[in-house]
Amino acid sequence: MRWIRWCAYGAFAAAVPTALWRIVLAAGPTLGTPARWRAAQDIPGTGTWYVLTLSVLQLLAAACAFALVVDVRRLTPRWTPEWLRRRAGTLVGVAGIAGSGLLLLIVGMSVIAWDKVDPFAGQPYDGWAWLCLGSYLCAALWPVLLMPASIGYLAHRRRAGTPVPS
Repeated sequence: MRWIRWCAYGAFAAAVPTALWRIVLAAGPTLGTPARWRAAQDIPGTGTWYVLTLSVLQLLAAACAFALVVDVRRLTPRWTPEWLRRRAGTLVGVAGIAGSGLLLLIVGMSVIAWDKVDPFAGQPYDGWAWLCLGSYLCAALWPVLLMPASIGYLAHRRRAGTPVPS
């Protein structure tokens, strides 16, 4: 099922822009963010480690979508009990659904509190602000793509009795 693969790859790709935005900001360029916002976030300072850690965790979590396009049974160690090896694919699909549900909650909370999330809140939008907004809008697609990929993966496994072909 090609569309499952595209949704899984798209879910990962949707998470990348915000992580890159934060990584570049942590590396030193201000990206047009107001000095008072950077001071409140302690960037540079301990806030830098926070945004780097958040970005790395986000990319690792997004990379879990790739488990929907491989035979996870081949990736499980030999010492894994057989009953767990047989259910590994189902666990991956269920984790994808749970993860996308959690991501939808986070996106919803971010939209509600956008004035606290947006470093450019309260000032006129310039190119940097639009770039930041665009990267966060991409992140809103992450759960939207992960959910159908996970459901499709589970449905395909149930119908075919095999993992999604690569």
